Amino acid sequence: MNKIMIAMLCSSVISTGAFAQSNANSNENSRLVSSALNGIANKTFTADDAPELTIASFNIAAGKVSSAATVGEAIKAMNADIVALQEVDKLTGRSGKVDQLKEIEKITGMKGIFCRAIDFDGGEYGLGILSKYPIEMEKIVQLPSGQREQRIGCIGNVAVPDFAAPITVINTHLDTKEDPQIRMEQIRELNDSTMEMRGIKILLGDLNDVYSTPNMVEVTKYWNPVTPLNKDHRTWPSANPEIGVDYIFTSNAQRWDIDELKVPEGMEVWQGYNWAEVSDHLPIFTKLKLREQ
Repeated sequence: MNKIMIAMLCSSVISTGAFAQSNANSNENSRLVSSALNGIANKTFTADDAPELTIASFNIAAGKVSSAATVGEAIKAMNADIVALQEVDKLTGRSGKVDQLKEIEKITGMKGIFCRAIDFDGGEYGLGILSKYPIEMEKIVQLPSGQREQRIGCIGNVAVPDFAAPITVINTHLDTKEDPQIRMEQIRELNDSTMEMRGIKILLGDLNDVYSTPNMVEVTKYWNPVTPLNKDHRTWPSANPEIGVDYIFTSNAQRWDIDELKVPEGMEVWQGYNWAEVSDHLPIFTKLKLREQ
């Protein structure tokens, strides 16, 4: 083999090695970039090491069925890590100028954020998120509402122990009218506003819609329902429930095991409370284990 051929062969080996190293570096960089973009690295857990979370969604009807104090005591008995609240009054005339979220925080010992949807009766009316753990406001998303009551998405980040990153909690209460078009626009805006938020995400709230509609198909493009599609989970009206409109969803980016799922049945006493005497909606409660983040 002449010197020129040997030189060419050595050059080829060096180039190949450099390319392989460059490719390895590129792959590693891609993994790092992907991890950074997602906020957390992809990881699977066994049943033994999976972090756990208990969450609930509860429309408290502005305390009109009972009171903020009764709602607070009922939520304390529920013993959830995170609770999304809809129809929360802050210093309104109809609620006796009570800051309902603050009242519930005091009773439960939980931390909370309030998201104003509208001014109402000398105060404010909107959504709240309660947490046993530190919580920070991320943002309020104004949803398309036309000439109807302004609807919002209330988004907070909760630092839960044993989770690799804060959990993004999205709480909402969609339009009530039979015409589904406004709700479809609101769902699309929520999806648009949260699609690029990375990490562990949970969507909760009173969606004022049922599983069989195109609106709920739109939701499940990006979210997995904790309540199975074929499960009876009627939540309204609480004394004799007719339809299920209250939901918990997890992001398609994660996989969870459902250890427990509870919606009290009408006048059933659960955790020491007849929930129909607390609000006109029944709460939805679940215990989850994270199997893939």
